[in-house]
Amino acid sequence: MPCFCKSNATTLPNLRPTANLSVRAVPPQMMKLLSLLGLQGNASSQARADLKLNAMLPDMTPDMYMRATMNAKAPNVALPAILPTDGGGAISMMMKLVAAGFPLTNTRALLAEIQQAVMSLAANVLPAAQNMPKIPGPQLQNMTLAANMTLALRARGICPMALAGLDYSYEAAMEVGEAGSRGTCSAALNFAASLPRITLPPFALPRPKLDLSRQLALLAPAAAAPASMGLPPVSDPNMMRALLGQLAALSAIPVPNLPVSLDELMAMADQLKDLATIQEAFGPDALTPSGIARVNAMLRYMARLHVPVPLEAQALQLQLDALPKLEDVTQGAQTAQSGAMNLAASMRVQPPAVPILPILQALAKMAKSLPGLPLGPCDACTTDIGSVRDSLSSMKLPPAPAIPPLPQMF
Repeated sequence: MPCFCKSNATTLPNLRPTANLSVRAVPPQMMKLLSLLGLQGNASSQARADLKLNAMLPDMTPDMYMRATMNAKAPNVALPAILPTDGGGAISMMMKLVAAGFPLTNTRALLAEIQQAVMSLAANVLPAAQNMPKIPGPQLQNMTLAANMTLALRARGICPMALAGLDYSYEAAMEVGEAGSRGTCSAALNFAASLPRITLPPFALPRPKLDLSRQLALLAPAAAAPASMGLPPVSDPNMMRALLGQLAALSAIPVPNLPVSLDELMAMADQLKDLATIQEAFGPDALTPSGIARVNAMLRYMARLHVPVPLEAQALQLQLDALPKLEDVTQGAQTAQSGAMNLAASMRVQPPAVPILPILQALAKMAKSLPGLPLGPCDACTTDIGSVRDSLSSMKLPPAPAIPPLPQMF
């Protein structure tokens, strides 16, 4: 769970900019170079994810595939005219709750841990976070884009800072061998020179299969989610009834008061995440005048780099980069097959609302935005929550609403 007692609030002032974050526009050469490195890795047709997915997936739209799958396993359930893309309300709710990272098997314990997270957030994070200056959107977005492009290039073997001769400290930790960023870049540019003579198979996935791959990837988390809620696996015919009972219990948990509004908390988390990404890419002094000057020098260097990537080749790589992970598609297909009965029921039943879900999501987002915060049970909570737990132990929770009726097959 995201408890904030272990968050080092003293690191938040380090995220406070001491200079205007106005940097040069991110040059298109950075995206071209990233695409070129991807094309180089995909030069062999055996590495192409689109070709693998095209061979693996049936020639069906998502709607056709899901209807055929569920009708085969649950022929007595009348499916809605338009199928939802996320597994239906109940299964979608299950995946969202599990993704928040709180324990969900005991409502009273969950309420105590939400209160603990809220109190530790107010005591350990908000005093520093609320004093952070509100950075104008365009400034922050442009520098965050430069940071994300830098991290993406490093993941493929080129550090733009080292390439520009400005900072070799990141390259030392990269696994690029003796060639370094310059050697990796030279090899990629040599590959670019050969592209006109290479026949790259066009993007292999027709639109129906592309949509199907994305829908199946959305279902992948449903395979492991039931266990996190103490439920039978998605293949068990009793899972949906147990899930609806669990959602009914969770819906009865009262919504605690937050020290700030949900919108403020989400906006704060977004800014902290962007600032942490900038520091990850450009170092602890990235938000100082010298750090901004170094970033601008790198962007000027990258803008002068000649990266000859044909537009059609770059467009192909952008399509490949947008594909879901092959393992997620495979896991989603297995979930759809094994859990077809529960998916069919989920698409027919209106689950109870769970009012605490937005707070769980906001707390989880704030926790993920803080650099170096360990997530998990707080074994040494520094916030005084004893009286809160005592009051919660004697608190009478409202009764859970009745479980909605299930389709006839159940």
